[in-house]
Amino acid sequence: MLLLGAAYIIPYGDFRQPGNVWQFWLGIGVMSLGFALSWMLRKVSGIWFWGVAILTRLLLIPMYPGDDVWRYLWEGYIQNLGFSPYEFAPNAAELVSFRTEWWSQINHQDVSAIYPPVVQLGFRTLAAITPAVALFKSAFILADLAVCWLLTRRFGFEKAILYAWNPLVIYSFAGGAHYDTWFILPLVAAWLVFDYSSKSARWMWSSLLLGISVAAKWMSLPILGFLTWRAFREVSIKKAVVVLLWGFLPFLLSAIPFCHTGQCLLIPTGSVFVSHGRSAEFIPHLVAQVWEPSLKANWIYIIPLALACVLLLLRSRNFRQFTELYFFALLSLSPIIHAWYFTWLVPFAVIVGNWGVRLVSISTFVYFALQHRKALGNHDWRLTSKERWLLWLPFILGWLWTTWRLLVDYNSTELATSEHVLQDSESSS
Repeated sequence: MLLLGAAYIIPYGDFRQPGNVWQFWLGIGVMSLGFALSWMLRKVSGIWFWGVAILTRLLLIPMYPGDDVWRYLWEGYIQNLGFSPYEFAPNAAELVSFRTEWWSQINHQDVSAIYPPVVQLGFRTLAAITPAVALFKSAFILADLAVCWLLTRRFGFEKAILYAWNPLVIYSFAGGAHYDTWFILPLVAAWLVFDYSSKSARWMWSSLLLGISVAAKWMSLPILGFLTWRAFREVSIKKAVVVLLWGFLPFLLSAIPFCHTGQCLLIPTGSVFVSHGRSAEFIPHLVAQVWEPSLKANWIYIIPLALACVLLLLRSRNFRQFTELYFFALLSLSPIIHAWYFTWLVPFAVIVGNWGVRLVSISTFVYFALQHRKALGNHDWRLTSKERWLLWLPFILGWLWTTWRLLVDYNSTELATSEHVLQDSESSS
């Protein structure tokens, strides 16, 4: 069913065409049903695991991509012409003579690059070969399959299918051509090194891998804060400083080529999209219902997110727990949400099979109602109330259910351990 659904959606990736989203949903529905049925499997062989994981992704390489990829191609392309994407927006007068046949499909043409420097170097490397969608997709798929391999190595095929056979993951990288897998791969590697290695070198390797993730997407930065805090608590302040330096090293090295003029404007803070753009948000939408001025100030959500991070620093027992709960808080509080953002959580859900992550991997496709209305000429980028709850409620309720079950299991284990200790004590007496 995963293969059948993937094959069905191939012709319907161009959401600018009215009616394509409905056909896309039909194919995704087939994939989602197959994905849900896979949750009942007790054993999965390597042949089946890799067969489905690889073939579903290969099938979607010819699919028309999401609109972000045109910016990836453009920013890699102009770097090879000697221009910095941080200095020149796509519609800059200096770049008019270099416009390609797909230039008009670039989104937010008046905004300079928002992607971090290590990603820009990746775009440049690929564009130097050829600025082609298939090549970029292939690079994202390779990183995606590497994540699958890491998860199977640690947790086995049965648990790893939550990521490898996930229709959201499969579409986001192989179909939609979003680069987020470049940020997920080093993040997952850092997690596995830190939580599952007892060697002293784990501090260096986990912080370096995490630094690559930070340099690929800013969202990993608070996780580096967690690693630094743990180094301070468990080892020494000297180790904490070393962890912090290793964590920033990939960003600093990759930023050098873009800072030769003495300026490092790596974030377009003047962008309207950054300052008060909105997309499928949850808590910011609820806040706006009672406080309308909040619609013009996205920065205010940094405050509750910072408070959540501080609390998680004090309470989290390991890398996975901090990362999973941090992403939950981040996505719930973020004013700008796109469907593929939920892929960030999926690798960290494979251990317990988090029901919130399972369900949102299906419900988040409601997001594409925005694309459907846009194709019909309605550019109001807001979900209806029904759509918003259809997207978010399965995520929230599933997450609460999993949290409750884990607490019950933990308390039961603690009670059983206490009773066992008491019985041993009585036997000794």
